[in-house]
Amino acid sequence: MKIVKSQMIMNRALVMLTLLFLAGCYSTTRLSNQNLSYLYWKESGILHPKYSVYHISDSVSKVFCYIKPDELLFSRNDGTGEFTASYTIHYRLLPSYESKEVLDSATHKFKPSKAEAKSAILKEIKFKTPQKGNLLLEVSVSDTQRKQTVRSFINITKAEVDNRQSFLVYKRSEDRPLFKNYLSEQEKVNVLSELDGVERLLLKYYKSKFPISSPPFSVKAQQPFNVKPDSLANMHLEDGKMSITFLDAGIYHLISDTGTNGGITFFVYDNDFPVLTQPEELIGPLRYITTRQEFSEMRLLENKKLAVDNFWLNVTGNPDRGRKIVRHFYGRVEEANRYFSSYLEGWKSDRGMIFIVYGPPDVVYKNSNAESWTYGEEGNITSVNFTFYKADNPFSDNDFRLSRSVIYKNSWFHAVDAWRQGIVY
Repeated sequence: MKIVKSQMIMNRALVMLTLLFLAGCYSTTRLSNQNLSYLYWKESGILHPKYSVYHISDSVSKVFCYIKPDELLFSRNDGTGEFTASYTIHYRLLPSYESKEVLDSATHKFKPSKAEAKSAILKEIKFKTPQKGNLLLEVSVSDTQRKQTVRSFINITKAEVDNRQSFLVYKRSEDRPLFKNYLSEQEKVNVLSELDGVERLLLKYYKSKFPISSPPFSVKAQQPFNVKPDSLANMHLEDGKMSITFLDAGIYHLISDTGTNGGITFFVYDNDFPVLTQPEELIGPLRYITTRQEFSEMRLLENKKLAVDNFWLNVTGNPDRGRKIVRHFYGRVEEANRYFSSYLEGWKSDRGMIFIVYGPPDVVYKNSNAESWTYGEEGNITSVNFTFYKADNPFSDNDFRLSRSVIYKNSWFHAVDAWRQGIVY
């Protein structure tokens, strides 16, 4: 496994360039048959657009696209002397990852000047969503001057009338939609909705804290997802708008008072999330690579920062190596929080656990109900394969559970031992 891993790391730059090229080619191949591993590689490109979808009627929706200007290439226009960028936004609406059928598609071209772009580029594009149920929106942003394309996938939810995309959320401090699924304590948002005949809503608050994932070889039954709200609040839409202030960390579920399981969920974490900054927070992810006794002793120590520092110093043998491995480890924790957060922090999830210990997967296949990850070469008997199945979760569509097996035991301890020897796995 270690040899294969080293070989793969050497070739990843070439692999990622190839994947980015393929991402710009609209093949007739089903998405479920395409390697989408670039989605979990932070270094896979310069462009990192963010998206939010909002249903403005039963048959029409909007996708908001947010791009940082410094991620586009601006070049001087020979005629005017102005610096301009050139990019396109292309979308395809599909029934699912498994389908070749295109329900709607369009390409929009933009040439903003540097003066126009300022601190942010925000575009909104309408598309048709006549069908009920769940759909998939594929969106590609291409910097035509840099010749780089990044492709993203957004689940379109229309199974419930008051689903999460029936609400448009703005931070009160910003004049643009919210492009993340988490907030900080004391944050204030405005919520807009075009729901017909809906004025009264119910805000359920859950302050539950959830445990981290057990190792992939642990086959004990997972606890069913069954939580009761700690408090309820009646909310009112006035002219299709309301304001909410999130006082405490936890889960806030906003639904119409008709008893449906739809609505929109807000996940409120500590103010520095997705980055872990407090010493007591830094201890948590170490559970994946420590013994039970080591972890318990660190949690009991009064000086949590010293406990974390001493662990990494003992692992690496010197401060310089320690700083390097800490950057890698907690960098993965941060990325896990960005990619995999749902009703719990991403680092605690099954995918987050595997991502932190093993790193970004080399091969990823997605379908409507599952993801499969491969570490190593596809089809190689020394490679490790994980399958995650989508969970039925009232709060999120980003909750995937690992299909656990005792076959992962050797691989897991091999990876953990590498970390404990000061080696980034």
